Amino acid sequence: MQKPTVALVLGDPAGIGPELVAKVLSKESQREKANILIIADKEELQKGMKIAQLQFPYEEITEDQLPSFSYKTGIPILISYKSSNQQPFEYGKATKQSGMYILETLKKAVEYAQAGYAQSICFAPLNKQAMHLGGLQYRDELHWFAEQTDFHGFVCELNVVDDIWASRVTSHIPFKDIVSNLSVQGVVDCICLLNQSLIRAGVTHPKIAVQALNPHGGEGGVFGDEEITIIKPAIEQARQEYGIELYGPFPSDTTMHEVKRLNINGVVSMYHDQFSTALKLLGFERGVTVQGGIPIPIATANHGTAYDLHGKNVAVPTAFEAAFNIAVRMGKGVLESE
Repeated sequence: MQKPTVALVLGDPAGIGPELVAKVLSKESQREKANILIIADKEELQKGMKIAQLQFPYEEITEDQLPSFSYKTGIPILISYKSSNQQPFEYGKATKQSGMYILETLKKAVEYAQAGYAQSICFAPLNKQAMHLGGLQYRDELHWFAEQTDFHGFVCELNVVDDIWASRVTSHIPFKDIVSNLSVQGVVDCICLLNQSLIRAGVTHPKIAVQALNPHGGEGGVFGDEEITIIKPAIEQARQEYGIELYGPFPSDTTMHEVKRLNINGVVSMYHDQFSTALKLLGFERGVTVQGGIPIPIATANHGTAYDLHGKNVAVPTAFEAAFNIAVRMGKGVLESE
């Protein structure tokens, strides 16, 4: 079976990213899952290995060699990338230098994926403050990825713990604005995006639960009518038009129970913390973020750069390893759809 190629980026070198990469790729079993294209400053990659006190083999090539290069099993390749800002990195804090490096290496990863040299991208933790210092003009990396890929459809951050995926109809907005940002089409779009992402990750027939907005699911309109006017019509539309297997709407406080009882694969929530709280309680240290809707599968650990831990060799790689595994799964999905 043909292996996918995962483009792998260090994230913010001022944090724990290089250490996490070393800890995951030091495992031969992980390296053998995919062809791995590392886009990184060679010195920072080696510093990560030194911090982790772990080594892994790799072969350094130039960008010109990439079109004709043949991967060897278990041997990643490295295209060493130096930032256009030649100032040295300042470790343990957010800086313009780190932000520029993050954006430039991610841009390279997107370019390689668009050219067919990779099927998915996995990046180590980054920092939005550093990215804004480095020139990011969007509120987050999700919308930056949409711009880089010229994608104008619905996008949504997906959160994953183990085999449970979650999307949300609204995200980074004030709580008071949630209701005004809900619509039937918005819920349908969110359902479809989650369904497509699960299929791409290898779930043949996804089972998706949709959350209610109001206490007790609105109690027939007594506590709010959004379930009647928005959520239920959206569920019915997605069932009829796309054949998606849907359940709900479920009240927030019983959704996880229903997920376990019905063996649900994914959950659509109405706002940022509605289901993610339960998901993080289930396995915070295993959490993964997927850039939902972007044409290229992109995954990362669901935690930050941990600047205070840089250089201490105490970073736990569980979430980043889970992100890498999801990037591999979704990369396989891309190959199978070609």
